[in-house]
Amino acid sequence: MAYVSFDGLVKRFQGQIYQTRKGRLRMHLIDALYNQYLPLEQLRNIRVLDAAGGLGQMSHWFLAHEAIVDYFDISAEMVTSVSEVLSDYQQAGRFSASQQSIIDFQPQRLYPFVNVHAVLEWLDSPYETLQQILQWVEPGGYLGLMVYNRNMLMLRHLMRGTLARAMSGNIGGDKKGLTPVSPLDPLEVRQQLIASDFDILTQAGIRSFSDLAEKTVIDWYDEAEVFDAEYKLCEQRPFCDMARYVLFIARRL
Repeated sequence: MAYVSFDGLVKRFQGQIYQTRKGRLRMHLIDALYNQYLPLEQLRNIRVLDAAGGLGQMSHWFLAHEAIVDYFDISAEMVTSVSEVLSDYQQAGRFSASQQSIIDFQPQRLYPFVNVHAVLEWLDSPYETLQQILQWVEPGGYLGLMVYNRNMLMLRHLMRGTLARAMSGNIGGDKKGLTPVSPLDPLEVRQQLIASDFDILTQAGIRSFSDLAEKTVIDWYDEAEVFDAEYKLCEQRPFCDMARYVLFIARRL
């Protein structure tokens, strides 16, 4: 099974995704939804798995809530960067980092919380790996799963004049840039979670409208206004099915 590593793309990844208004909005929405649906009082001293955790934003989020975090990523550059940033937690025994592929990862334990954000869409066979991931959550534990939405990518192709490509169904990236190779259908993800005995606490859209608007239009608003609108719409249909990313927070029965 093939996958994409971001070695060589780390600085571009940081600049285009996290050091932008889009990146701040993404993290702000995740923070709000996790605060809404997770039992935060139970995070203290529990062990969280941040699988294929990239630049470690979610590892830092969980550490700030006093959890203990096991992090891994396939990119050696990512692992080095995150280890440097979170070195104090590492020295205190509250954070571990390793270079591993999510495809080959074999957990030594089941986890009360597994976090998997923006990973599956970079695999050639994402649903096969999803089935593995679901087994890493202990009964009664939680899964935070965010996927790149095929519906949004399809709509963008239709809006931007690449009609033939959109209708062919071949809309994934080419493994050379930042467009995922296997965007996912949120309905299919939802069905797999339910079939695997997960109770879906929420299905929320992350950036439901702001990625579709022209930049000049979004620039009319301040970030707080955009966040407030996105947050109000993110769990409503059809918006949660059309967002750039779809976040599932689910509990294993």
